[in-house]
Amino acid sequence: MALRLDTAVIRGEIDNTTRENVRGKIWLVGRDEPVVIDLRGNAWRDVAGCKVTFTNPKPAPQPAADALQPKQKGYVGDITASRKVKVFTVPEEEWLAAYDEDRIQEAPSEWRNALYLEWFSEENGRVVIESADFQLGISEWLWEMDEAQEEAQKMTNLHAMRGWLAGIIQRPEPKNDDDDEEFDDSEESWEESLKQSDRLTDAHLEALEKYGEDGLDDDRVSFVMGWDHMLGGDTGEKPDADDDDSWQDVAPSGEFGTADDDEDVFIDEDSPESHPLQKRSHDLLLRLMTELDDEREENAETSDGNTALDRFIRNTMNISGKLAGALGMRGFAGSRNKGYVLAILRRCLNWANEALSALNELKESSAWQGRSNLLEEFRAELFALRDGMTDLRREMREK
Repeated sequence: MALRLDTAVIRGEIDNTTRENVRGKIWLVGRDEPVVIDLRGNAWRDVAGCKVTFTNPKPAPQPAADALQPKQKGYVGDITASRKVKVFTVPEEEWLAAYDEDRIQEAPSEWRNALYLEWFSEENGRVVIESADFQLGISEWLWEMDEAQEEAQKMTNLHAMRGWLAGIIQRPEPKNDDDDEEFDDSEESWEESLKQSDRLTDAHLEALEKYGEDGLDDDRVSFVMGWDHMLGGDTGEKPDADDDDSWQDVAPSGEFGTADDDEDVFIDEDSPESHPLQKRSHDLLLRLMTELDDEREENAETSDGNTALDRFIRNTMNISGKLAGALGMRGFAGSRNKGYVLAILRRCLNWANEALSALNELKESSAWQGRSNLLEEFRAELFALRDGMTDLRREMREK
C-alpha cells in the first residue's frame, strides 16, 4: 500500500528547475538527516520549472516516517500545489462534541489548495505527502510547461499508477480459450481466489483514495485498475467484455456461494436454523460494540487505525461477517461449497489469533486494568469460537 506522510514532515524542498528531473530534501520528525529525492519526470505546470519550499507549522511523530528510506530514486507522480481539498473550518472534535457523528458532512468547511507530492520509488513504492496546512514558498519559473506537455506528463503519471496497482493486484495469467479444464473447487484454490480478491480491493481503495469520492464514475480509476472495458467513449473504442476478462478478478467460479439444491438462500443469525458458530460470533460482536462503547469513542480520538483496540474490533468484525456469509448458506457444507467454506474458516482462524493477540496487549495495558474481567470474557469467547471453527474444519474434511 502507499506510504503516506503529512504530520511527520518538518520542512522540505522540491526542485524541478531542471527539465525531466525533480530533486529535493525532506526533513522528518525523529530523523537527523533529510530524505533525499531524485526522480525522473516533471511536476504539473503550476510548479514545473520552480523550486518549492514548505514548512509544517505543527510537526508530530508518524509511524509511517520510519519506513521511508533515506534515498528515494524513481519516477514522479502528480506533484502540484493546486490540488483542491475540503478542509473543516472548526476542529473535528469540537464539531463531534456539538453534533451527531452522522452529520459530519454538514460541518463548516471550505476548499483550499493543498501541496500534493507523489512519487513511485524503487525503495518504497508509491509515496504521498499531502497537506493544506504547509506554509509554501514558490520560486520564479526557470522554464515553463505548456498545456500539451502537462497533459503528456499526467498521462505518464496515470501509466505509473496503473503499473504500481498491477503489482498489487498480481493478476493471474489469462487462460487459453481452448482450455476446458474445470475449476478446482478445493480449499487451496479458493484461498488463492480470496487473496486475489483482497489484492483487488486494496488496489481499488488506493485508486478511489487518490481520485476522490466521485472516483466510481471516473475513467482514471478504470484506467489505473486495468478495467479498459469500462473506459468512456472519449478514450477510444471500448473492447468487447468477452475479449477482456481481466475485470473478472474476484470470482473463480460461476457457482460462488450456491447451495447444493441451487437455492441462493441465507439464514439469519437469529433463526433456529442458524449455525451455532454464526450466532456465537454475531453475539460476541454485538456485545463488544455495546459494552466497549465509551472506550471505542475515546480510542477514535487518537487512533491511527492500528491500536490494539482497533485490531481487536477489526478482526472480530471480520470473523462475524465472514462466518455469516459462509455458514449462513443452506447446505454450506455441500460439495459445491466445501472448498470455499474451508478457506473462509481458515481465514477466520487467523483473524481469531490476531484478535487474541490484540486482547493480550489490552490486558497488559494499565489503562485497561479496570476492564480486565470483561476482556477475559471476550478472550474465552474467542477461544470457544476458535475451537468450534477448528472442529468444523475437521468434520468437513472427514466427509
